[in-house]
Amino acid sequence: MLLRDKFWLWGHPEGRYNDEWGNNRVSRMTPMEACLYLGVKNVYMVPVGWDVNMRQYNKSFTTLHEVGWECCKASTDPSLVDPIIKEAADFPNVKRIVFDDFAIYNSRHPIEMENLRKVKDRLQNNEVRPMEMWMTIYSCDLGHTPEEDEFHKKALDPFDGATMWTWRESEVPLIPEKWEIFKNMTQGKKRKLGCYLWNFGERKEATGEAVKWQLDWYREKLLSGEIDGIVLHTNTMADLDLEAYDTAIEWMQLHGDEVIAD
Repeated sequence: MLLRDKFWLWGHPEGRYNDEWGNNRVSRMTPMEACLYLGVKNVYMVPVGWDVNMRQYNKSFTTLHEVGWECCKASTDPSLVDPIIKEAADFPNVKRIVFDDFAIYNSRHPIEMENLRKVKDRLQNNEVRPMEMWMTIYSCDLGHTPEEDEFHKKALDPFDGATMWTWRESEVPLIPEKWEIFKNMTQGKKRKLGCYLWNFGERKEATGEAVKWQLDWYREKLLSGEIDGIVLHTNTMADLDLEAYDTAIEWMQLHGDEVIAD
């Protein structure tokens, strides 16, 4: 297996963040184009409130290793995973769902653990194949109080894995500290680490320096077997000649074809 096989794109509908989050330029790059451009082999597709044609996107993803679809609203209506399972029958690489912004969504729509267990059961016992259930969590949500950390740990119980993201680039130096909390919280679970190629938390460009530091640090965790993969965010600024994307591409050209253990 190559190191790039462990990389994922956090994909959005093309143009989703035009004129948002400090970006005033127009991007047209699709998630699949960004996978090719960045050299990654897997994608999470996250519509972020836009109505998309799931089948059309899945057709574009057919050469990728794995595809996951965001479905956080399934925590209030477990039947919402059924369309994804139906798609999985026609697309063998559709193998998981992900709950985006888990802590934020829970603050607005309190999570019912029974619903999460229903989703887990449906994903594991369906007419197509067992599928995984993942969630995202931000490093800034960790380490405030023991009670909050315990809540996140309990909420993780039905999930197969979790991805930790650092929302503000200014908090990148805190990643080693937050990682220890995240690692303890996710004992027995699969883990990924996310890297923003646009500094959403501070509404400006990400720096190449911060991106390289994260990818170097994450690579060590991947090689040590402590994480299952690395996720790059996102396609929606990838064609705007930004330093962070150039850095990620150069990094992948240097490391992407390294042979690693399966």
